[in-house]
Amino acid sequence: MNRNFHALILALFLAAISLSIFFHKVFATDVPLLPNQAYKNWYVEAKLSVNSEGRILDSENALPSEIKLQLPQSSPGYEIINEDFINDNYSRQIQDIEDTSNRVAIFSNKNAKGSEAIFYRAIIDKTDLAKNDFESGKQPVSTTGDKLVEQQLSNFGQENAAVEDNLKENFPTAEIESIFKEAKINSNNSTLDLSKQIYQLALNPDDIRIRSIKRTLEIDDSTPEIAAFLLKQAKIPARVGNGILFNSEEVYSTDFIQWLEVETDRGWLAYDTIDGNFGIQDRYLTWWYGTDSGLSAKGSGDVKLEVVVRPNTDKGLNQALWEKQKAENPFLEYSLLNLPLATQRVFRVLVLVPIGALIISVLHQMVGLQTFGTFTPILIALAFRETGLIVGIPLFILVVIIGLLIRAYLDTLQLLIVPRLAAILTATVLILGVLAIILQRFGVNLGLSIALFPIVILSMLIERAALSWEESGAKETIIAALGTVFISVIGYLCVINPYVQHLAFTFPELLLLVLGINILVGRYNGYKLTEYFRFKSMLNLLSLSLK
Repeated sequence: MNRNFHALILALFLAAISLSIFFHKVFATDVPLLPNQAYKNWYVEAKLSVNSEGRILDSENALPSEIKLQLPQSSPGYEIINEDFINDNYSRQIQDIEDTSNRVAIFSNKNAKGSEAIFYRAIIDKTDLAKNDFESGKQPVSTTGDKLVEQQLSNFGQENAAVEDNLKENFPTAEIESIFKEAKINSNNSTLDLSKQIYQLALNPDDIRIRSIKRTLEIDDSTPEIAAFLLKQAKIPARVGNGILFNSEEVYSTDFIQWLEVETDRGWLAYDTIDGNFGIQDRYLTWWYGTDSGLSAKGSGDVKLEVVVRPNTDKGLNQALWEKQKAENPFLEYSLLNLPLATQRVFRVLVLVPIGALIISVLHQMVGLQTFGTFTPILIALAFRETGLIVGIPLFILVVIIGLLIRAYLDTLQLLIVPRLAAILTATVLILGVLAIILQRFGVNLGLSIALFPIVILSMLIERAALSWEESGAKETIIAALGTVFISVIGYLCVINPYVQHLAFTFPELLLLVLGINILVGRYNGYKLTEYFRFKSMLNLLSLSLK
């Protein structure tokens, strides 16, 4: 009785802390209780991984480490709501480049040592084109004429003077004139149509004229850069845009994409390779203009750039995080939402595990469902999260059945338990590999999802199912197997629920409440629901005898 009282007090204490933080975040900081699926924006994170072990040293002092990172800018249809930096050991300076309207962040550290990470984060909002500078007439300064050519020629791994000398000696005049002649024949003499025809010709890598221009300019396979160079020769203002494309994936890494823009009386118009026409560039978030690299560094050893994007459907959450409340409220300042996006992706799954474990505890301790293993169902549920139930359940059953057949054969060899488990593990991996190949032949591409099946857990499950078959018979084994699948399905339906995902990740303090409930469930020693059915006949006989 004393232990029950202590368990109750502890559970109430944990619940009080959990709910206090929860209600404070909901009412005091306006963190939304439910996800708002109607609103769309994105978190963008640029991570600089700096390894200064092999950086250059001069005779007296370490050469100052300097890293230049191009920063995104508001685009037609996209607006930067807020941005933030994490660069503890580096000083930071942001410069506006007048010639291109680009923004560059310069990070420097004289005493950089070892491996460090620098983060740039921004929230990008989907807006109406009417709100954009395109409509208001405020246009970025163009990168055209000699300035564009200078940029194009100075960023291909050689000294600028050497490249310019090469250009003067081998300028592809004949090739350019031939391209212009062909483009004019196929166009209606309008600026946009001529630009379109030139771009289409630049797309052909097998064209000997294009190959000659690429060799002279030492340009890799970049159609926008070739087209911009040709348009400059045709006296048409052009520039190369660089940016990223947004999609609906949960968290994904992305590379920079280039496109071509030309200046007309309607402003700057971008060539859309999908519909083959020029229009307002609203497909990509513009990062910078020109042919400069997005990242440059000196004295910094090895520097790598990774851009990670996470779509967000919650306007209210953004406001709570990025407005004044963030600096004033520790529950928002120190939250999972401020972790790097790649780390957030991991925790979005991890916070669901305790909820699944609670479901297992209730169904096992109070309902009496039998399963193979304590937490096997929740791990399988997480695997179903990647494969889906339609593929996941048959795949799970098939792997277990084949594994049991292999286990029965291994049993005839009378192997010791550890080598036997290792053999089952190896067989399980082989089974999944063969199934993946077969399914691929039938057009079912599982990709990495099949690899997310908990291989070790499946191996242990096969071993436990075999032992249960030997000790308790087929009936008890089938009941336990069905219980495992049933709880896995319940866990799957729970972890894919957007409301559960939102509450678990946005309000991780609720896990304290989950912990308290688990403590109470752990002290329950009454009848299980299934036991009422098992002992129903005995209870009936007992009631009759009492009468």
